[in-house]
Amino acid sequence: MMKITEVLKYFGFSEYEAKALYVLLLHGELTAKDIAELSGIPRTSVYDVMNLLESRGLVISYGKPLRFRAIGADEIVKIISGIVLDRLDLLKKELSRLRSEAPEDVRMYRGEAMLSILRTMVSEAREVLALLSYITDDMAKILNSAKCRLIVVSSNASRIRGECYEFPRKEKLLEKVKSLCHGILIFDDRAAMIVFMNGIALSIVSYDERLVSFLKMLVNSLIEFFRDVRA
Repeated sequence: MMKITEVLKYFGFSEYEAKALYVLLLHGELTAKDIAELSGIPRTSVYDVMNLLESRGLVISYGKPLRFRAIGADEIVKIISGIVLDRLDLLKKELSRLRSEAPEDVRMYRGEAMLSILRTMVSEAREVLALLSYITDDMAKILNSAKCRLIVVSSNASRIRGECYEFPRKEKLLEKVKSLCHGILIFDDRAAMIVFMNGIALSIVSYDERLVSFLKMLVNSLIEFFRDVRA
């Protein structure tokens, strides 16, 4: 009895409902007195419990004196399955509504997930601005896959196809930052990614318009400086 009643309670049945349903399935049709004696439910509570089970379509009552019978076990499973599916659909709708009402402005990605979101953002962008200390093989492969306008500032920017600017005295700088890929990438006016790649890849992506606008202004100012120097 214990195992079945605990499972029924897991699906939202009260302890009395689970015990009553169990004894009805086990013994067939029973009176309120029989149910009370076999299940341990107080006799004063039996009719309330039966009314609840009958309202769910799980129990049938008839005759005089009143007798109760549970529907078939297979039918009970179908009804419970329908209730669970309805509740899951409701949960899904409510979670979707919450996500749409409260979008995340900042998200964090690690490892392969970070590289994956970077690939996606590069492939969907119309323009990518990148300010990076050093461009690793993984970063170079992703940036070189871009089909959009690409502007890169880095100590080894020349390995990227696009409008590239390298820091002055890069040889001395490369000794300090080689393999250390830290920096900022801006994707149009919609997102900014702050990356940290030094053994473990980590990124913070912001969709906050004010922060994206501020970071884009900083990166563009540096790009303009390099353009003036080159001219």
